[in-house]
Amino acid sequence: MRADRPPITVTFDIEDHRPSPSWEARYPALTMRLLDELDDLGVRATCFVVGEVAANAPGLVREIAERGHEVGLHSYRHWATFAYEPALFRREIGDGRRLLEDLTGSPVAGYRAPAGTIMPRCAWATDVLAEVGFAYSASVLPVQSYVVGFPGAPATPFVWPSGLVELPCPCVSVGPVGMPFLGGTFLRVFPMPLVRALRNRLDDPALVPWSYLHPYDIDVEEPFWVVPEVQWWGSLLLWVNRGVALRKLRAIVAGGVGAPLGERVAAIAGDLPLFDPDLVGGVAGSSGVAGVLERREMVRSMAPERAVAGA
Repeated sequence: MRADRPPITVTFDIEDHRPSPSWEARYPALTMRLLDELDDLGVRATCFVVGEVAANAPGLVREIAERGHEVGLHSYRHWATFAYEPALFRREIGDGRRLLEDLTGSPVAGYRAPAGTIMPRCAWATDVLAEVGFAYSASVLPVQSYVVGFPGAPATPFVWPSGLVELPCPCVSVGPVGMPFLGGTFLRVFPMPLVRALRNRLDDPALVPWSYLHPYDIDVEEPFWVVPEVQWWGSLLLWVNRGVALRKLRAIVAGGVGAPLGERVAAIAGDLPLFDPDLVGGVAGSSGVAGVLERREMVRSMAPERAVAGA
């Protein structure tokens, strides 16, 4: 990796996408396979875990933490943010954060919304996240991406009015639509030369880029079924090229790896621009938001001593 390009942090969304509890739970074994792969690569990652998954598989959450990875919350029930009203959202993410902290014995600083659904119509969620105690979110697509996205949001890290730090998803715009090319279906479908070319465009030193995968992204043995939320064609994309996901992850890692997201936030949280969607233009200059430094110290206290491969 060229020295002028920021390293990419590896992240995973640990979720259970089966349609019924009567079906086999495939995510525990798949997550263990991902953890073994990280061990082989010498990489520490950030794993955003759904609260219900943590409740049903507490040993898996402990294993993630014991192997040196950061644990964050990926909602409690994997609902889109816009499906909530604020009181229920506050209750569920508070319950999820407490559960993860009880299981890991460490502060939980990070949150990722399902499907990147921190959007203009539910920006209120960033206030709630800060009130509950999260230091950062990695939830915003700073583009218009089909039904999600936050057009006008910065592509580089910023602070919400609540003091919550946001680490936007790396995206590429194709016409009027943006795509998160470093993860999930897009990473599996895009040819690796294209992924490398797009990655090489992430040369702003202010960026904190991250990749993302789910346990199912590497599951080549799962029988095909139609996911109601994305219908037949969308479901087909969820299954295509699963056999190449780990190979592409290795290629990304070979280009330089960043520390878990919480540690990267700790290094930058005191000097970020404020983004207020209610202001014309959104960005209101250097951050002076109360609470940022307090959260920075909380995240800093999480940073382990051992070095990160490639950081």
